Amino acid sequence: MSFNQNNEIILDHIADFQKGYAFKSADFQKSGRKIIKVSNLTLDSIENESCVCIDESKADQYKRYELLENDIIITTVGSWPTNPSSVVGKVVRVPSVLNNSLLNQNAVRVRAKNGIDQNYLFYLLKSVFFKEYIIGTAQGSANQASITQNDIKSFKYLIHSSMHQQAVGEMLRLLDKKIELNNAINKNLEEMTQALFRRWFVDFEFPNEYGEPYKVSGGEFEDSDLGLIPSGWRVQILSEVTQIVDCLHTKKPKDITKGRTLLQVWNIKDNGCLDTTKKYLISEEDYKLWTSRIEVKEGDCVITNVGRVGAVAQIPAGETFAIGRNMTAVRPEQIPPTFLLEYLLSDVMKQEINQKVDSGTILDSLNVKGIMKLRIIIPPKEVLQLFENLTRPVRYLIEVNTDENIKLAQIRDSLITKLMSSGIRVPLEQS
Repeated sequence: MSFNQNNEIILDHIADFQKGYAFKSADFQKSGRKIIKVSNLTLDSIENESCVCIDESKADQYKRYELLENDIIITTVGSWPTNPSSVVGKVVRVPSVLNNSLLNQNAVRVRAKNGIDQNYLFYLLKSVFFKEYIIGTAQGSANQASITQNDIKSFKYLIHSSMHQQAVGEMLRLLDKKIELNNAINKNLEEMTQALFRRWFVDFEFPNEYGEPYKVSGGEFEDSDLGLIPSGWRVQILSEVTQIVDCLHTKKPKDITKGRTLLQVWNIKDNGCLDTTKKYLISEEDYKLWTSRIEVKEGDCVITNVGRVGAVAQIPAGETFAIGRNMTAVRPEQIPPTFLLEYLLSDVMKQEINQKVDSGTILDSLNVKGIMKLRIIIPPKEVLQLFENLTRPVRYLIEVNTDENIKLAQIRDSLITKLMSSGIRVPLEQS
């Protein structure tokens, strides 16, 4: 099919569709072929580390559900737009690391056909026009919405010429590639800081007074509630070294188009950073109410306590927020902020949190009393300060890259709307 001028087209005519398969949980294992569930999808990508697998020997029989790099996934079950992190009709692109993975139920794979540019199709489906259409067709209860594959196929839009499709797709893809590069850099930086944390505070190979690794150099240890720790170190509960403040439990305020930010669970990334690309804005009056207990500022951490329990982020420099429902603020008082963050992100703390979690019939929860009683190993001040001096510049770079990504995403989303609506045109001779 050739597109020399704008044509109104039904999505079914320009794309192939494949529903996901209801894989059996009994077949899931830790290694093998990755299975992509709706719960693995972030706002813009897929969490590779959280995916389950099936045995490679079984994977070939599910070839029709295979995902390739740049395939588009649309969720058919989710929440209403008030919860963007799990909204129905979420659109993501398959990254190269998940090439040949398999699609689970409650999602549809979309591939361009008939000469349509795959990148262009992806950004069309990321546009506000598709989002509004999907929400308009969705059905369900107050807490869950659903759409059908036929709903997706029936979307109509004015498709640009083939040359313009390629130009638009390439321009927007460049922005996403820069975002992906920043994410890759951040991942390496995060691994560096966590590796140093484990080296010093789990393996106890921090530098002694001679600059040599403590444990292998014959450093002395003593018993504690958390096992053997270096002599002179101590175990305390989190409330003894930080200020812990719960969120308000009143009705969630109404969101508005301009106002102050009320942090939501979806703003908390898995790397200790905040993603405020999508902000929940409230009035000044509501902001005063929701900061009556605490207004989080630079260095403070927020930790989720319902559903996605134990997700942590730190407030970057120059920012202040109100904290929304299902999260708790942790303000460092007797420990440096980067040590606090890295400890909360560590596997050691994840194990500690798992012991404090209350398993509910629907959602797990971590109450404030449980957060207060989380145990933490405290080294001497000079060790804390040295760790802070080494890691704070690294965390700052992560924050800078994250902030740049937020700005790039805002530019990209604005361009999607304008380019898809023909509000602006890409000069084809320069594209």
